[in-house]
Amino acid sequence: MAREWLERDDLSVYVVAGVPKSFNKQLKSMLQKKQGDDVESLRLDEDLSEWVLARVRGEKRASSKRSPASKALWRAFRALAAARYHLRGDEEMDEEIRALRDQVEQLWFKYSPLHRSDDEEE
Repeated sequence: MAREWLERDDLSVYVVAGVPKSFNKQLKSMLQKKQGDDVESLRLDEDLSEWVLARVRGEKRASSKRSPASKALWRAFRALAAARYHLRGDEEMDEEIRALRDQVEQLWFKYSPLHRSDDEEE
């Protein structure tokens, strides 16, 4: 179910400080009272949270620390996302591009140094 609502065009991302991890249930309840049942909320996993916070702080990995494979896969992902945007009227093409983009994303997670554990790097 989460996959479907993540494809929506009306998503917003918020960074909230000072709340416990269990806050998501309270947030979802409050949002549903205000906006109805069509509202969803998602708490990001620790790795993705760290990435988002690093971006908010303006921290970026030096390009010298990115592998050539990671760079190429990220460019491919961005190109497919752009193609999907420009071909948004064709549902069949959209599904094919989304599937290909998802495969590229999985490869990027698999081969990116950012997502490797300490054991894999040694």
